[in-house]
Amino acid sequence: MYKLSDNVNRKFIESYDVSEWEIETDTGWESISHSHKTIEYDVWKIETEDGSFLECADTHIVFDENMNEIFVMDCVPFETKIITKNGPSLVTNVEKLNSPAENMYDLTVSSDNHRFYSGNILSHNSTTTCGFILWYIIFHPDKTVALLANKGETAREILGRVQLAYQHLPKWLQQGIKEWNKGSFELENNSRVIAAATSASAIRGYTINLLFIDEAAHIDNWDEFFTSVYPTISSGYESKIILVSTPNGLNHFYSTWVNAKEGRNGYNPILVNWKDVPGRDEKWKQDTLAGMNFDIEKFNQEMECEFLGSSGTLIAGWKLKELVHQAPMVERDGMIQYFQPEKGHVYIMICDVSRGKGLDYSAFQVLDVTKMPYNQVCVFRNNSVTPLDYADIIHRTAKSYNDAYVLVEINDIGEQVSSSLQFDFGYENLLFTENAGRSGKRITTGFGGKKADKGIRTTRIVKSIGCSMLKLLIEQNQFIINDFHTINELSTFSKKGNSYEAESGKHDDLVMCLVLFAWMSDQQYFKDYTNINTLMTLRDKTEDEIEQELSPFGFIEDGREEFIDDEDEMFISSDSWMWRTQNF
Repeated sequence: MYKLSDNVNRKFIESYDVSEWEIETDTGWESISHSHKTIEYDVWKIETEDGSFLECADTHIVFDENMNEIFVMDCVPFETKIITKNGPSLVTNVEKLNSPAENMYDLTVSSDNHRFYSGNILSHNSTTTCGFILWYIIFHPDKTVALLANKGETAREILGRVQLAYQHLPKWLQQGIKEWNKGSFELENNSRVIAAATSASAIRGYTINLLFIDEAAHIDNWDEFFTSVYPTISSGYESKIILVSTPNGLNHFYSTWVNAKEGRNGYNPILVNWKDVPGRDEKWKQDTLAGMNFDIEKFNQEMECEFLGSSGTLIAGWKLKELVHQAPMVERDGMIQYFQPEKGHVYIMICDVSRGKGLDYSAFQVLDVTKMPYNQVCVFRNNSVTPLDYADIIHRTAKSYNDAYVLVEINDIGEQVSSSLQFDFGYENLLFTENAGRSGKRITTGFGGKKADKGIRTTRIVKSIGCSMLKLLIEQNQFIINDFHTINELSTFSKKGNSYEAESGKHDDLVMCLVLFAWMSDQQYFKDYTNINTLMTLRDKTEDEIEQELSPFGFIEDGREEFIDDEDEMFISSDSWMWRTQNF
């Protein structure tokens, strides 16, 4: 989580050893190591409804009612609540005083959270320990350490902490200084520390011996950034990378963490949660939860270091945490292969098509449907491939997987791809769909008398059935997901209105392929082709268990009727059941 305290550059002019002092904090009395005198700042005053008040700098950090850091100058009277010794209290006044600028004092509190009460208001100090980096540059000559953060100012703030810690070392430990500024410093043993932002060109051209990346899970442009940065450290046999972060969903940091725990990369996973910090007990947990408005998911992510998907996802959060991606056999140009084709196995390929202009992805899923549980064996994901080139990739891949049956989504320009597969490549195992009246759509070979589509148009009913079936398949362990990108998309495939879709700024191209496959798995054509009745297999549980897990989802089978009520909700009836479903 990005913190204001990571972006405050306190300018100290003097520091005092006050290691015999203690200060009251929200976790009890804590020791203070130093008091730091700052340059002069304008004086601001903040007052709260319970009578607490504080005179401080404009960027003095307090905590709102959800324990988020907030600058004093950003508090809004009669709107913002901040934490005081009496609990959350409404801010009644924030003003810049007319008095002359004054020196301020910042404290180094010997606790992990660096919080303390000042004027009965919970405040924050911005000094943290950088001992490992100091040890590394002092006792290892000719080394370069890079400190990277999401913003250049934040990286320089981390550098400032290292510099401050260096100044407080005993003289006999200190090296001579060759260079000392806000962006870097170098010691007389030719070791140096530089600070930069996490951009693609951040440290290009450097040879880095120790790379420290702060809040790695919260870097949005990770692939571009790390592709650029990795060559700076890969040339050395003893180069080190330190990634520090709280979780942020099932993203790149989650992938790195899982691979580290499985021994598939060179990282050493170290987990530190709230229980590992001295002085924190069940009372501290309950107090912290109260400050977070008893948001258990937020507490589990920030304090328990649990990797969580978004709320309201199609797949339940407990199941998302169980999904573990596998290491691919081959990964190249968007193609990720987990299993090679096996003789005698039956494969289905579901394809989603984009325009190849760097926005949405053209994606496909190759699934082994020889038996249940179904197995994800190969995926493709590329947002720059043209439709015609995509058709060629689909054709070659489908041929290699035992002439897999191919179903193409044709809502946008997908029909261009399916037509190319049919006419340019003469691919025989292309699946068609046709309207089936009240039964919605059904799979066909395309040789019937009715007008058939060269693929599937994703209607509301198709998506509704597909989502409900996909939820059942994954949560009942009848669908093995091996791909990291697919798991990542599932973690942000969330409810919006009466449907499910990718959250803002996220993608769902791979997930929609699975949704279409799940719909297809309940088609008579699929049952005849695979000799598997997916729904009947899922019904091995008792009828009550099925009803509990399906609600509020519905499914369709032969012989049922469907209709829409006045509230735009679909009802599906069969011989013995009536299911009420919301539209996806």
